[in-house]
Amino acid sequence: MSSSNGGLTSASNGRSGSTGSANINLNLKGQERVVGAASGAGGSGGTTTSITHKTLPDLKTQRSNSACTAHESLTALRRIALPEKSAEKPLSYAAPQSRAFSKEAKDGHLVYCDGRLHSGPLQSLIVHMVPTHEYYPDDGFVFAFLLSARLFVRPHELLAQISQTWEQQQQGVSAGGDVVDDAGQVPGRPQLLSINSASPLTQRKGSAAAVAASSSELEPRPQQRTSTQRSAQYCIRLLSEWIEIFPYDFRDERLMQQVRILARKCVYIDNSLGKQVSRILQLLVSRLTSLEQYEEFLQTLTTEEAQSQQQQQQHHHHGHHHHLHNAFQTFLGTSSHANGASGGGSTSGTSNSSSSGHTSSASTSNSISTTPQPDEVFGIMDMCPSCADLAHQLTAIELERLSHIGPEEFVQAFTKDYQQKAKDGSKEGGKGKCIGGGGGSLNDMKKTRNLESYVQWFNRLSYLTASEIVKYPKKKQRVRIIEYWIETARECFNIGNFNSLMAIIAGLNLAPIGRLKKTWAKVQSAKFSVLEHQMDPTSNFNSYRSTLKAAMWRSEGATEERERIIIPFFSLFVKDLYFLNEGCSNRLPNNHINFEKCSQLAKQVMEFNEWKKVNCPFEKLPNIIAYLQHSAVLNENTLSLASFECEPPENTEEKDRYKTVKAETKQQLLQQLQEQQQ
Repeated sequence: MSSSNGGLTSASNGRSGSTGSANINLNLKGQERVVGAASGAGGSGGTTTSITHKTLPDLKTQRSNSACTAHESLTALRRIALPEKSAEKPLSYAAPQSRAFSKEAKDGHLVYCDGRLHSGPLQSLIVHMVPTHEYYPDDGFVFAFLLSARLFVRPHELLAQISQTWEQQQQGVSAGGDVVDDAGQVPGRPQLLSINSASPLTQRKGSAAAVAASSSELEPRPQQRTSTQRSAQYCIRLLSEWIEIFPYDFRDERLMQQVRILARKCVYIDNSLGKQVSRILQLLVSRLTSLEQYEEFLQTLTTEEAQSQQQQQQHHHHGHHHHLHNAFQTFLGTSSHANGASGGGSTSGTSNSSSSGHTSSASTSNSISTTPQPDEVFGIMDMCPSCADLAHQLTAIELERLSHIGPEEFVQAFTKDYQQKAKDGSKEGGKGKCIGGGGGSLNDMKKTRNLESYVQWFNRLSYLTASEIVKYPKKKQRVRIIEYWIETARECFNIGNFNSLMAIIAGLNLAPIGRLKKTWAKVQSAKFSVLEHQMDPTSNFNSYRSTLKAAMWRSEGATEERERIIIPFFSLFVKDLYFLNEGCSNRLPNNHINFEKCSQLAKQVMEFNEWKKVNCPFEKLPNIIAYLQHSAVLNENTLSLASFECEPPENTEEKDRYKTVKAETKQQLLQQLQEQQQ
């Protein structure tokens, strides 16, 4: 595994000769960036759908009607990418904040096709977001525009324009005489609360004489609200929805400044909105606090991983003069020690030294110095004998990590303007808070750390799967742990946790595991062949897409929380969004915003938003969750060394690989020692 991009390099299955890997490389302005890595597995051509349904009954649905869904997204992509198809349909036009369509195109009007917003100038779309006393943008437009507008304008600038446009419109309302809404209008009675002023912010600042003169008419009932007050209510509602859907935007102090300005305007117009604004801001603080705690946790994981990688290389290098597997056990027994105890390196009994492995690292980083006891667990099977329980804990981790991914991260990950100056923004790092200034770069908003950490979790689980296999010195033990992972993957499939399922399959197909032919010869691999067929990457993951559709049908009719669980194969989900983004232009030839593309992106991201809202229905077992997230995992070289110790090289190619890996490990260790001395 390349440490520079965290992706899986290849998945070679030595059992059947099938190979497969899928690295999602985003080439943005000449800069290659690995967004996700998904190791595909060669499917079993003899596996039929009927066998799949019989083996995996929990997802048995009418999949026969879903065969055409494999290229659903590609069809939609082609429809958007070809403007001539849209041109063949009759277009209609309407002014912003209006649904009065006309056949005549006018400057500044929005373009509709079959009643759906098709395109429009950026400024007109911003005006379309501004609520009035009798207009509020529909939910679909709000989500789609807030998601994609960051491609063209920074959030704080967007809110500033919305606020400015709204105030200008209220000035026009005030100049024409404010009126009470339908709830308080009395037929035949003069308009109430009609104090003309240059700004709605001065509506209540009339002179004492004027107030006294009109006191007989300025006695509105509690239900009465002027059109300006109603508009202010809608404005706070829009702000509330923005905070609810895209809370991470508000880590930018410039955006918060605009929030305070707009909130003061609205509360000045209607004092009753003050409590609502306070509740909204309290919710925002809670969300951002939770995010900061999660990112601190991610930083802890990153630090632990860096330390364990360094320690395992040192122990492997020192173990080359001894039995290699014992060097690996030394690493397992001491990787969590602050002082790197050397007692675990003895060549006596592998089980004794290895029985102290991983448990101390299963705790949080604050307990790194805890010395493992001889009677502590050795591997994941000893800690969690039940495959179903392990699948439940994997699902709990997946749902927790999904919940912290902001929907805007998908757009920001693929925006060339962000990627162009990614290095400039990396210094902000840490907790991802935005720093003022930043010139004209859109990169000064929140980054995509939560999305990237979720992809890294996939890679970690794949290598954890492989690491748990090669730690066993006996073939019988390795057969048992392989079958254990296969059954866990099957449980994940039945739950609807496709991301963990694919990570396990990828781990079992890594080259160091696939080459263990003597081990695989003893494995009952029929179930694994079925799972490989389900996640077969051929035909654009046709089998998986059909199964995902079945899981969505199950979720829609769910009567229990566990039936609502859908955790997609994340790297493929990101890849679909990427190709949708790259295959369609953001602007049309007339410089209009391609809002049909924005709607398609929003549709897929909204589905993801619904999936991540599911509460985990399973009891969480902290020790197992900690083990899965904190335990030491071998990197590519050390994994290869351990694999060659399990089953020695059989041919010239493997022998050459063995020598190369040993030399690379030694060289890396020497470089680290030199850096430490400097």
